[in-house]
Amino acid sequence: MKNIMRLLFLLSFSLAYSCAAAQDLKIIFSKYTPPYVFENETGIVVEIVRTALEDKGYKIKPVYVPIGRGFKMFSDKEVDGTTIIQENTGLQAYYSDDFMQYHNLAFALKSRNFDIRSINDLRGKTIIGFQRADRSLGEDFREIVTRNSKYKELAQQEAQVQVLLLGRTDIAVMDESIFQYYRQQLINEGKADKNQEYVGFEIFSPTPYKAAFKDPQIRDAFNKGIAAMRKDGRYEAIYRKYNGQFFPIKK
Repeated sequence: MKNIMRLLFLLSFSLAYSCAAAQDLKIIFSKYTPPYVFENETGIVVEIVRTALEDKGYKIKPVYVPIGRGFKMFSDKEVDGTTIIQENTGLQAYYSDDFMQYHNLAFALKSRNFDIRSINDLRGKTIIGFQRADRSLGEDFREIVTRNSKYKELAQQEAQVQVLLLGRTDIAVMDESIFQYYRQQLINEGKADKNQEYVGFEIFSPTPYKAAFKDPQIRDAFNKGIAAMRKDGRYEAIYRKYNGQFFPIKK
């Protein structure tokens, strides 16, 4: 009897330990994307993902890497999930519902006097996009930049802003809030002129993003967590919090 009780205790302990360990999730967040992600476990997307999963009993351990590196880590099964992703990436994963979106603009210096009304007007211009922009902004954009030898992508989005403000590119394609954040940071550091005028051309539709997971149960839990947050106002409250700290941020 004692042996049976001891065995049951060990089995119970083992099961409890396994369940507890399963609550910790390594989740990828894209570097260089403030105010959505800061590398101190804050930022709009970090807080949304953390809250949605904590509601369902999970604890996230953020992993901050550039977009391209994140795809490899997910493919190599080094993490449990990744965020700010689209299904056209080709990753074998369980994708969530859309849970956030970027508002990408084509930024140019006002002094260039560009009249950009459509993606087609980007032809022939020097363009700097964010990493994997060619796969995120639709077929028309992809077709134009594929044929453009003056197109490049940068992982560090602060560099996009700096290159634009220094007049070393015609166009920088990136999310409006990320641009505003880095522009202000460069001004504060004395690396940009606050009087330098620019224009943001609204030629892209909002770009929706999902999260992706290795386990469909975690994906389902995340979807339910996001739905609950939208319903009870916590999702909106996170955006309001960062609006108060920085500037109006579109949802």
